[in-house]
Amino acid sequence: MVVLCLLAAAMSPLSAAPPSYDIVYFDLPESLEPNPIPAPTGDLAALPGYPNNPNQLTLSGVVYEPDPIAHGSGPYPTIIILHGSGGLWSLDDISNGPANQFKDWAEALCDRGYLCLFPDSFNPRGIPANFGGRRPHHDPADDDALCSPNYERPKDVVAALAYLTTRIDVDENNIGLLAFSHGAQTALNVLVDPSVNISPYTVNYIDLVQVMVNNQPVWVEQTVDLQVPDPIRIPDNLPFPKVYACYYPGCGHYGYHGQASSIAAGRYMPDRRCSVIMFHGTEDYLLDVDDTNVTPMTGNLYPITFVESSQLQANAENIDNPFYHHLIFDHADHSFDNATIENMADWNTNAEDEDEKAKRLARDETLKWFAYRLKPAEPNIHYDPQDNTTMDVTWHGEESLNYQLLKTTDLSNWSDLGSEVIGADAPVTHQMNPVGPAPAFFMLRYAPLPPPTTDPDNTGFFRPYSDFSY
Repeated sequence: MVVLCLLAAAMSPLSAAPPSYDIVYFDLPESLEPNPIPAPTGDLAALPGYPNNPNQLTLSGVVYEPDPIAHGSGPYPTIIILHGSGGLWSLDDISNGPANQFKDWAEALCDRGYLCLFPDSFNPRGIPANFGGRRPHHDPADDDALCSPNYERPKDVVAALAYLTTRIDVDENNIGLLAFSHGAQTALNVLVDPSVNISPYTVNYIDLVQVMVNNQPVWVEQTVDLQVPDPIRIPDNLPFPKVYACYYPGCGHYGYHGQASSIAAGRYMPDRRCSVIMFHGTEDYLLDVDDTNVTPMTGNLYPITFVESSQLQANAENIDNPFYHHLIFDHADHSFDNATIENMADWNTNAEDEDEKAKRLARDETLKWFAYRLKPAEPNIHYDPQDNTTMDVTWHGEESLNYQLLKTTDLSNWSDLGSEVIGADAPVTHQMNPVGPAPAFFMLRYAPLPPPTTDPDNTGFFRPYSDFSY
């Protein structure tokens, strides 16, 4: 069941943000229903059109669409955005609309022709506000089982993908993920490669255990390993995300993927069909650096061991590590994406702090990889047989992608045609002489520019793994 109701988003006349968004409702697949089914919050249940069926968990979400005048009627490449433990809504109130962080992303993505879906994982499960600090725990007030990023919340990604297949304005072949903190951990779990399976899965659960102290029974909290459900897999009949931008997740996962401090193949690797870029700051408590002013930096460093475990599994599978980049920014904190982006004149000055710079550079990398994986470049050949002096090959060049046009007459030996071209979100034209009597074939090779780690303005800001001891 899919129910839509239009909600106007507040915006000033000068804002470039999308003028409206849709609140959408879509059911969790029956096979993934929890038992018991939680009741939604009163705020969600009061929204027009929400079914509030006690026998069905119906999710809610927000959809922003590109301007059809600028980008046509679609289908559009689409991004699913997963909120962190702070939730989707500004000040935890649905009537306030999405938080500014998500409005900013909607503006940036819609301006570039992407449709955006923001699922709300909390209100449909009766969680009205911040879910931070939850973990597997005997105390219901602290337990994360209702919306565990390991095995419960990943169901929302499956439900979101199923919902997107019902929309004619969605390009099912070009779907990406963008997620933050709790949501980033969620997406990592739904993207586990099928070659990784450590079933039965357990988590480090805080339980009450009775012990004897001075011959008296005393209840104390202790950590025990308890079995929990296996990771949720994306069914074969649904589109699979091609790219995932992963912002500051916790990678300990409460031992869900094995001992978090160890590095071993078979413990974790993202699905090989997806390219993953991940971001942390050295001040992020989830990276857990002991002292950020001492090199090499020590600590738990679970995100680093996570990527290294993925590398070992990729080696065993003889493929590239789906973690293409793990960028760590010097002295940036957790949730740096909530910072502002300064005016260009203030970049790399004292007016731009570490969180602001991290947000700017991470956003550039994210948009670059979305363009690379979700906007295939399609060259068009223009040749006038009445004019045998020139031939034009044109394509749309995306910002920060490097393009090289190649030609062959035998489908075996390819030659470069001119120098490489860096796109700028604008049409690119390559002009050449006619190819002659032999048939010719053309191919456009393109790739994202590397992260600007060697830019003098960024000296010391990107911290390589060699700066850590793990």
